[in-house]
Amino acid sequence: MALKNVIELGVTDVRACVKVDDALPGIEEGHNAGMWTVGLLLSGNEAGLTLEEYQYADAQTLQVARERAQAKLQQAKPHYLIDTVADLPAVLAQIEQRLLAGERP
Repeated sequence: MALKNVIELGVTDVRACVKVDDALPGIEEGHNAGMWTVGLLLSGNEAGLTLEEYQYADAQTLQVARERAQAKLQQAKPHYLIDTVADLPAVLAQIEQRLLAGERP
């Protein structure tokens, strides 16, 4: 689906694309398409928390959920792991700098 979207959007360099996902297959899809990959630790399925549970969770609960998701997502070796999409702008800035330096996913 990620590569299909790239083609439909007319993107000319897939290496400048970022696949953000909360599950192992999505991260693998990004790698297979040649994209940068970002895994979501707390705002995704692997954390096992509903939105309400996340919003009211204490630090220990969040840490346990983060570690659970990280153990799963690390299997796909994402370029970055972040808690939620609120953390994404900083990662995109880092990726932009890496691209300017000639790095590729």
